[in-house]
Amino acid sequence: MLVLAIGDLHIPDRASELPAKFKKLLSPGKIGQVLCLGNVTDRTTLKFLEDLSPDYQPVKGQYDDDTTLPLSKVVTHGSLRIGFNSGHTIVPNSDPDALLILARQLDVDILIWGGTHRVEAYQLEGKFFVNPGSATGAFYTGWPDIEDLDDAEDETRDGAKDEKTNGTEEETSNKADEGPKDPIPSFCLLDIQGAVCVLYIYSHVDGEVKVDKISYRKEF
Repeated sequence: MLVLAIGDLHIPDRASELPAKFKKLLSPGKIGQVLCLGNVTDRTTLKFLEDLSPDYQPVKGQYDDDTTLPLSKVVTHGSLRIGFNSGHTIVPNSDPDALLILARQLDVDILIWGGTHRVEAYQLEGKFFVNPGSATGAFYTGWPDIEDLDDAEDETRDGAKDEKTNGTEEETSNKADEGPKDPIPSFCLLDIQGAVCVLYIYSHVDGEVKVDKISYRKEF
């Protein structure tokens, strides 16, 4: 079973469209189910996603107009239970403990969430956590993650060291102002066979599509 996890498109308010190479990859007939994490803010994109599979499963994102959509859903494939949530109700943002609590509440083996526009995939206490990022690379308006703040502080310290050797105060300031990088367009495909999920992460980098692979097996 091939399952698409996608969300945070924000067309046209934060991004113009899906990358053309993503559209070519995402053609009807290949995908068994679509798990949409929300923030599909135009009818054309909604129709595109709905046409990818006869089994379209959405949850409500922070900026979706449809108030009838649930905040979380659970689907079952073989022995795997998969929960998904748009992410804006998870506090603190992307906190592993908060995600683990939600996974336990939903009683799922895999939890997919969005909202941060950044790809993540890791295992914690026998469960698999996946964030497919933003399919369009839409800019992020939320609070920066702790990791981003730490990176910015490291850049500032490195810049200060450079100033002592051959840099200038202006150059140091520019490095500190750069902050977190813009999101990279991405989505995920989950190939599910029994108790095994093979995750394929598709990223659009410098005009090309990069694919990473991670495997998860449910513990019994």
